[in-house]
Amino acid sequence: MISIDGRDVLSRQDIHDRYGYAMSALERWWAARETNGHPDPLPTKIGGVMFWDAEEWEAWDRRRLNPEVPAHLRSRDDLMREHHISRGKLASLWAARETNGHPPATRIGRTQYWDAQEWADWYARQQGSARSIRTEVDEEAAAGDPGELIGSSEFGRILGHRDHSWVAKAAVTPPPGFPEPAAWGDPVARKRPKWRRGDAVTYATTRKDITAAQPVRRRRTGSTNNQPYPYYGDPRLTLARQILAQHPDAPQVELIERLSRQSDQPTSHSSWRNIIVTAREHPADLDPQE
Repeated sequence: MISIDGRDVLSRQDIHDRYGYAMSALERWWAARETNGHPDPLPTKIGGVMFWDAEEWEAWDRRRLNPEVPAHLRSRDDLMREHHISRGKLASLWAARETNGHPPATRIGRTQYWDAQEWADWYARQQGSARSIRTEVDEEAAAGDPGELIGSSEFGRILGHRDHSWVAKAAVTPPPGFPEPAAWGDPVARKRPKWRRGDAVTYATTRKDITAAQPVRRRRTGSTNNQPYPYYGDPRLTLARQILAQHPDAPQVELIERLSRQSDQPTSHSSWRNIIVTAREHPADLDPQE
């Protein structure tokens, strides 16, 4: 590391090499220094290259990565744990915020946060609304001939679904009590299923709740989605737990340096940051029987 006037300094290239940040990101942070508090460079340049005090830059980076978050705010990971919702569903709810009234987010550092109570109240209303929509039987559609064969569109209308594609998916991965198709428009490929109207009405009036109405999605054997949390079973996570136990108050930069030295797996700084987060949230592996 270069020293200027007795101070250890870092050039932009040094920061890139040491921390793994993309040069474009470093340039973007520097351009936004008026709002993000990026430290000023030293007045001395070498060959036209700017240098920053190493300790000052590292302290700024730690504040950027670990900002103080008010107790009433929740990140997406917090919402996943507290409400037992998948990351994919949370992303879908956020993507549809223009139509579903999703509460606004507050960005702190690189992370989005939501007011815990506001989000919980909104989600409870969403669940109640979805349950009322999906359990309401369309009386006009249900009044037809019980023996008539109907397609997924009419089946969906009986169920009160706006999107009948759910019915087509349920024919492939049926939820409890979902009726078997009485016929197939394409029996070879098992496409374009048909049901008796009476069977559809019976299902619509007897299913108990929205949970029972959800199609069963089976995960592929060996899929990483089966893991209870990121990096489950990864030896790097075990190492991170050990380092955190030995150095609980060490700054993240120091933890990453220790992990990089002791691990035999090439790992980027950003991955180490994610592993450290997981190690803090899950200091021990789950009991396999839980």
